[in-house]
Amino acid sequence: MKKFLIIIFLIPLLSSCAGTGSKIKPTITTSNSGNTTLYFTRQGGFIAVGVLAKVEVNGREIARLGTKEHLTHNVSTNFRINVSGAGLGGIGMGGDSISGVANGKNYFYIIGVKQGFFSAKFTINETTEAGYKQSQ
Repeated sequence: MKKFLIIIFLIPLLSSCAGTGSKIKPTITTSNSGNTTLYFTRQGGFIAVGVLAKVEVNGREIARLGTKEHLTHNVSTNFRINVSGAGLGGIGMGGDSISGVANGKNYFYIIGVKQGFFSAKFTINETTEAGYKQSQ
């Protein structure tokens, strides 16, 4: 019975560390469909390594990224991106947001963590394609 309780406790704890992003680096393409493609990557490091970064576009959650995970998302309208901590580990972590115009181009974003003396918060920074590739 004791082992069963330990397993029941560990399953939600360990599954909360798994992000919905991909460890595979995305292929960057230029499409003529008129859609804007957003490319996200989360930096690695030791700060907030157990906390997933919740990524929302226009108020809808599209992913929860772990460290060194990647994500692509297509939009056809102007967009607003919010990044915050997900799950129990994200309580008390600050977030960040950025906006953009859907004009059929590719936009590249790096999600990181800014450490304060008594706090930490997620940051999102727009970068170039070269900067995005270098951060992977």
